[in-house]
Amino acid sequence: MFKIEEDSQKLGQTAAVIIARQLIKKPNSVIALPTGVTPIPMYNAFVELMKYGIVPVEDAHFFNLDEYVGLTKNDPMSFAYYMDKHFLSKIGVIKHEIPLTNAKDPEKEAQNYEGKIKALGGFDLCFLGIGIDGHIGFNEPGTPFSSITHVAKLQPSTIKRNSKEFGKEVPNLAITVGIKTIMHSHHIVLMATGTEKSDILNKTLFGEVTTSVPASVLQLHPNLTILVDKECAKGITTTNARSFR
Repeated sequence: MFKIEEDSQKLGQTAAVIIARQLIKKPNSVIALPTGVTPIPMYNAFVELMKYGIVPVEDAHFFNLDEYVGLTKNDPMSFAYYMDKHFLSKIGVIKHEIPLTNAKDPEKEAQNYEGKIKALGGFDLCFLGIGIDGHIGFNEPGTPFSSITHVAKLQPSTIKRNSKEFGKEVPNLAITVGIKTIMHSHHIVLMATGTEKSDILNKTLFGEVTTSVPASVLQLHPNLTILVDKECAKGITTTNARSFR
């Protein structure tokens, strides 16, 4: 399904409804969550939905897609801090997993994280953002489609872009859920906002399936939802969009 929303706030509301419906249908759902600017309206909207008292979260299990290596969880640049600020601190105690950013052995931490996901049967629902180079999670260009959770070396372009958001130098390593693990999700929701994401979204959805654009593998997923705002949709032809309806 391809859905164009008026703006990022409306997109966030739609994404929050998708989470709520999943949890009402299956209260013990396993859900993968992203970080960054795009998901913030989704978290805000979900917090509002929780106030109605009909969305069960007690038995759900949430996983973050990735985390930097080499920080403390209280570092404002860590995704653990981000999640606490935008989500966890607002909805109470839930089952939430995120890779340890300060693990003594990051490779072993990645293996353990993959094991936790597999033990629960994989993701029922997986939300993704997309980088301007086509990365999903921290699966940078060139990452094998067969990858599972691993330690990723970040591209200079990713480090530069993220440093603008956080205001200081970004670590060059991260633990990320792999592409194969993502692709085994029952339902994937890809979110993109702003004109700068139009070009890569076109390559992702309508170009060649190639590891040079990691997100392009999503063309092969049987249950993919695309959520974009009007700014992002400006660069996407109506014909192409209809192919996902």
